[in-house]
Amino acid sequence: MGGGSNYIALIPAYKPSLELIDITNSLLKNNIIVVVVNDGSGESFDDVFLRLDKKVVVLKNAVNLGKGAALKHGINHIINNYKNAESIITLDCDGQHKIQDVLNLKDKFSSHKNADLAIGVRKFDGKVPFRSSIGNKATRVIFKMMFGKKILDTQSGLRIFSLDFAKLILSIPYNGYEFEMQMLILACNKNKTILQVPIETIYINNNANSNFNPIFDSLSIYFVLFRHIGNSLVTAAIDYIVFVIAFSLGYSLLSCMIAGRVIAGSFNFFVGKMVVFKTKANLKFEITSYIALTIILMLISMQGIKFISQQSGISEIIIKPICEVMIFAISFLIQRFFIFISKDDIIGGGIDEKATDWESYYAANARKIHISSITRKISQMIILKLLKRFAQQNKISMICEFGGGDSCFYEGFRNVYDKAYYKVLDNSPNGVNLFNTKYKNIAPFMQEAQICNLLLPNTESNEKFDIVFSAGLIEHFDRHNTKAMIKRHFDFAKQNGIVLITYPTPTLLYIIIRKSAEILKVWSFYDERPLMFEEVHDSAKEYGELLARKLNLAIGLTQEILVYKKI
Repeated sequence: MGGGSNYIALIPAYKPSLELIDITNSLLKNNIIVVVVNDGSGESFDDVFLRLDKKVVVLKNAVNLGKGAALKHGINHIINNYKNAESIITLDCDGQHKIQDVLNLKDKFSSHKNADLAIGVRKFDGKVPFRSSIGNKATRVIFKMMFGKKILDTQSGLRIFSLDFAKLILSIPYNGYEFEMQMLILACNKNKTILQVPIETIYINNNANSNFNPIFDSLSIYFVLFRHIGNSLVTAAIDYIVFVIAFSLGYSLLSCMIAGRVIAGSFNFFVGKMVVFKTKANLKFEITSYIALTIILMLISMQGIKFISQQSGISEIIIKPICEVMIFAISFLIQRFFIFISKDDIIGGGIDEKATDWESYYAANARKIHISSITRKISQMIILKLLKRFAQQNKISMICEFGGGDSCFYEGFRNVYDKAYYKVLDNSPNGVNLFNTKYKNIAPFMQEAQICNLLLPNTESNEKFDIVFSAGLIEHFDRHNTKAMIKRHFDFAKQNGIVLITYPTPTLLYIIIRKSAEILKVWSFYDERPLMFEEVHDSAKEYGELLARKLNLAIGLTQEILVYKKI
């Protein structure tokens, strides 16, 4: 099965009105394939489905399984049967979504190549049914608090998502309206790009045809949200009970705190990992980070309890839960954003995946002295020290730096390899001009900077270099182009030449510094995705032998440095 359209409309339908016929006809007229899932509507509604155009694919659940189950049924069918499909559009069957809004959302999504999910955001003004207004406002506020992203319409049924994201959400266990909420949570947890596009708000007969139950369906949605704080509340209860028992037996405040933290903390860690945040990797990182967090917060809490108790004369047993409220809130937020993050979160890219504006970056460098100049001096010292082990000074005649506009390494390299020709290749005119201007009087016939897009085939050169290196370059590409860029390093190296690559890697220190910079709006490298060693080495080992691997923690935004010999 296949089709001419790259977009497939998916409509879950439970006891639909004749409005469904008009909706599907409008979609077909706009060259959109339509799949409808009859979610156990019953025989009395068979006539509605039979009157649909023959081009509409109708799937059927024997009984009503819920909106989430109907969506998953349709998604699975589309993935398996429409090989040319790129994206899936979901919309409701009750006429709340105008065809023009569907088309506008489709156009916005198709024009944003990095988008994973787009949501049609309703304007909640004018005459809006109370249950719809209050439900969206409440979930919007809670969602922002829990996941740090402002979703303007958490319950909109008009959405578009890529097939890759569709495969991801098929694993969501929920089958009711909470499926759509979990879809948003998953998108946030996986650092997916979410577009929000305004659409018209339509409520027919005060939304009387909606099958959404404002009590039971809202509870199921809020359960998905509050699952993420329930673990902290249970942990607090366990910690307090252990503390009270130990304190009553006469143990010291420190011993009571440790006993409570060990027992409650073990529970919190494994429930947090397996149930709440559902991460399946990074166990060593998570355990180390969690233990460090627990010890720090325990000492803070203990000092607070001791101080308040001494000043007020109130028993530590009464003071402890008061101090712990703030501590557990801090603990939850740190776990959520810094510890229990999936591997995809770490290596997926920045919050905003637009390309870094290198022209503005280099223009700013020409006017300012950045703190990065200090960290680059540290990196330079480590890089040169590594190269001295594997690249003898008197045998190095050609050096090439990829992405070296405004190179901060040139003078250091020139001091060590004073007889070598040094070439910079960069795709930024500002960066190249800055290099040529800054270093025009330092061995002018022994250096050169050229504008060059290293990803293009026409960048092949007859020149081969003894050392090819880059510092903080390959992480600014997607997986495919990162692999291509790694290969380029070896393409430009002589046989048995040295290839050195540095890239950021997601240590806890890196995550904390970057998250803080993003929150403060001072992060410029939007498309930087910290890399794991396995991804880089799997691409490089085909072309070179690994000679050294060094972790540079001293610069804060941790870099890993790999040195290869071309084979």
